[in-house]
This record gives sequence, C-alpha cells and structure tokens, in this order.
Amino acid sequence: MSTTTITSEKTILIYGLSGMQMLALSSMAEKEGIVCKAVSDTQTTLTVAQLLSETPFPPQPSHALIGKFALLHGFDGHPQSGTALINQVASGVIKAMHTKHNSSWRFCDLCTEIRKEYDTVKNMRKS
Repeated sequence: MSTTTITSEKTILIYGLSGMQMLALSSMAEKEGIVCKAVSDTQTTLTVAQLLSETPFPPQPSHALIGKFALLHGFDGHPQSGTALINQVASGVIKAMHTKHNSSWRFCDLCTEIRKEYDTVKNMRKS
C-alpha cells in the first residue's frame, strides 16, 4: 500500500466557486502564501489526503455536490486568514479544518457530513 505525502503549505481545497470567484480567491491567497486548489466534480471521490498531495490521480467518475465547500489545511487551528479570504469572494461556503481524522475521508463524504453539521447548528439557532 503506497502512502500519500501531504503538502505542508497552507492550502484551501475549495468546491463550488465560479471561475471568476476562484481566480479572485487564488490571487488573494497567493499574496498571503496560501495555495488554493479547486476541487472538480471528477475529484470529489478522492480522499482529502489525495487532494492535498502533489501526486496526480487518474480521473474519477463525476460526482457533483450541492453547495460550496472549503477545507483548510495547515492553518494550525487558526483558520481566520483563510476564512476571511473565502468570505471576501463568496458567501455561503461551508468551511471545515483538515484533521488527521478526516484525511482518509473521500471529499464528497466529508462535505456531506459537514453539511449535516452545518444544518443542525443552523436549525438549533432558529429554535
């Protein structure tokens, strides 16, 4: 079984932005030393570790997600700089931090789970 080496750079995996939003986010992030990687529909079934690696992977079956999602890696528990950039470019992006526990998750499964958590918290606030 091969191991995947994950980048040590601050990285934002982002899904669901328009081309212009992605361009703006990438440009602002680059100035802050943050790498942005757009996750396409053909990459959502890859694991978080695979997406964060520099290893190319063969195309996967397309699996579209509903919504906008971001996973922040390398921010050492202080995601404010990454989330601020995302918020300047797009609203409604559900954000999460990369942890050792979610590295092996497929991106699509992680997004489904954080969507459930987001909806639960949102509903609790309405009550």
